Amino acid sequence: MSGAFAGLRWRVIRHGPHDERGFGLVAGLVAAAGVIAVAVLARTGVLDQSWLTVAVSLLGLTWLLGPILLPGAAPILNPEWFRTLPRPPARIAWEMSASEAISVGSVITTAALSSFVVVAIPHGAGVVAVAVVAASSQVFFLLWLGRCAAAVTARLLRSTGGTWVAAFQMSVLLALSFAGWVPLFAVILPNLGTGDTTIITPSTPGAVPDAIETTLQALPTGWGIAAVTAAATHASFIAVAVPIVGLIVGGLLLWAIWIGLTARTLRQPPARTRSNLSAGRFRRTHSAQSTGPVRAVVSREVKTWFRDPHRRLALGHAWITPVLMILLVAPTGWSWALPFIGVLAAAIAGMTAVNTYALDGTALWQLLTTPKAIRADVAGRQLAWMLLFAIPVIVVTILLSLVSQSPFWAVALGMTLAATGMACASAPLFSALMPAIGADARDRVAATHNAGNPAGGQWTVFTAVAAAAAVPAVLTQITGTGHSWIAHLSIGIAVGTSALLTLTPLTRARLQRSGPALLAAMASGDPTRLRNRAARKPSTETPTHNL
Repeated sequence: MSGAFAGLRWRVIRHGPHDERGFGLVAGLVAAAGVIAVAVLARTGVLDQSWLTVAVSLLGLTWLLGPILLPGAAPILNPEWFRTLPRPPARIAWEMSASEAISVGSVITTAALSSFVVVAIPHGAGVVAVAVVAASSQVFFLLWLGRCAAAVTARLLRSTGGTWVAAFQMSVLLALSFAGWVPLFAVILPNLGTGDTTIITPSTPGAVPDAIETTLQALPTGWGIAAVTAAATHASFIAVAVPIVGLIVGGLLLWAIWIGLTARTLRQPPARTRSNLSAGRFRRTHSAQSTGPVRAVVSREVKTWFRDPHRRLALGHAWITPVLMILLVAPTGWSWALPFIGVLAAAIAGMTAVNTYALDGTALWQLLTTPKAIRADVAGRQLAWMLLFAIPVIVVTILLSLVSQSPFWAVALGMTLAATGMACASAPLFSALMPAIGADARDRVAATHNAGNPAGGQWTVFTAVAAAAAVPAVLTQITGTGHSWIAHLSIGIAVGTSALLTLTPLTRARLQRSGPALLAAMASGDPTRLRNRAARKPSTETPTHNL
């Protein structure tokens, strides 16, 4: 049976949608090549080997962060598919576990950890053998670390309370990713806020501080490189063996935990998040005719952000993450940077709204068959986004400017205005351009159900928002108006408005042209139909109405 699961998993990988895995494989192999390059530079003496410890530790953290940051991404083999098999749940889970190593992440990690061998080669065959064993043990540990993180996250998403817990832990990780470096740089550049760029360098130039390297090697993600370093420096047998044994024992423990969690999932009915809706005492009498189509879309969107499990999860971390970033930055000497959090908040809000058309599923048919509905829908989604995200971001940025008395408040506010406009305009555009199709909204009754993997679209939006945010600062420097707060705010408003006026018609045109193909892909659950139909007859995908 283990072979059957492995064969099924391999066939799903071969014949399933390749967009997400292809993007992940290419990006991951580029990162793996970077780790190997660090190992080569360390071997030649150009770079201190402590940087390899940092690179390997960051690679290991992705196994933990990935499942937490993308909770809607469905596993290749969903345990719920096999609930009715006439076998004990624990046995099914054990047999499934053999196939879990077949993944893009395993390939990328194995390639990256070949850097151990690169470092070990100059020290002889014995150290190379230790490097091979250490790399294999590290892959084994990271594999089950990631699988356990995914299983625990899936358990949390089965309830409304757990969803908010998952949103909080996602927000913690996002806040650390975006602002976790600020306390460190506040030490290295303590007076940057006053224009003093004096850098306080570490005692050993070119090397990671000993305390950081020791800490990283004390974590399980650093045990593999710790074993190789011990072998290369002819340390005791215990110093070499203990990290490797720790990786194997830890991996076995995580493997057992994953089997237990999977067996528990097999014993329970399908996940269904409890509804947060209650019947109102009075029925509303408003209708689309009395309020207008755009207002009707705004009302629908606002309700959907709180009703849909995935949108509610995204809404939670889009609100919580900026608050946590404020808590990270405010106690440091870089409190002058607080208003710049508005730029990151706008980018995160844009990333959360990047896949809304795919999340709505086959409800798209109403949009395609109703005259002038696309225009009202795009405008309504943008207004709802403004109401939920843009207005709070701008208001909080103004408050942070007043509280922090930052000398850069005009720069930050101008950048935030530009970023907000770009995020509002680009989120629906990339939702139509790069839909990550998952389970249909009618069937998706829990946050554990597949909602697609919009990572590619999210990072594209992040890049677009960051580029737009930089425009006001660059233009004011070029024109010599960098000291004028009016120039910063005027250019920020102009950039944001230009993005809305330029990208909104493109979004409507994209929906009119490819909407039927997108609907067909979502109805069939086959994302390749969108690409195939678009490639076969791009000019014949006309809307059913002249909208």
